Amino acid sequence: MDNRANIPTSPARRAALYGALTALALIAGYLEVLVPLPVTVPGVKLGLGNAVVLFALVRLGARPAVFLMLAKVLCSTILFANPQMLAFSLAGGALSWAVMALAWRSGLFSVVATSILGGIAHNAGQLLMVALLLSPQVALVNTPVLAIAGALCGAVIGILVRALLAAVPEGGPRA
Repeated sequence: MDNRANIPTSPARRAALYGALTALALIAGYLEVLVPLPVTVPGVKLGLGNAVVLFALVRLGARPAVFLMLAKVLCSTILFANPQMLAFSLAGGALSWAVMALAWRSGLFSVVATSILGGIAHNAGQLLMVALLLSPQVALVNTPVLAIAGALCGAVIGILVRALLAAVPEGGPRA
């Protein structure tokens, strides 16, 4: 799918759009930190910041979405986490982006299905990093809960993004 028509041609407009989307992703991530889900397994989050990445993937394409994901991961680690969390966030974000980009590009998956795949992939990426850096046993024990949480949270985010895509006109305002 060619999304280049939705990307502003002016470098200043592009920088403003990417900055606004990054800020939106960070705000969404911060709100998520304020209202944690009632689960005891570490790493279970709704993924509100990932909604912005999925929106960018659908409207702008894979390349802007990966830059947004990287900015979101780096900035949210600096603002809300400790440096050790960078590896987990980056692994989850990168795998999630790659799976969603492939799924969306294939044209076989809806926004909701793409988001569910992304949620599962995000948790899988984090579990792979847990297995590599901490303990394969801890990763294995948490896999079922995080797989279910990834699917459920991915569905919620997908429904949210589907509604957002319907509400926001394609191409945005022309000023």
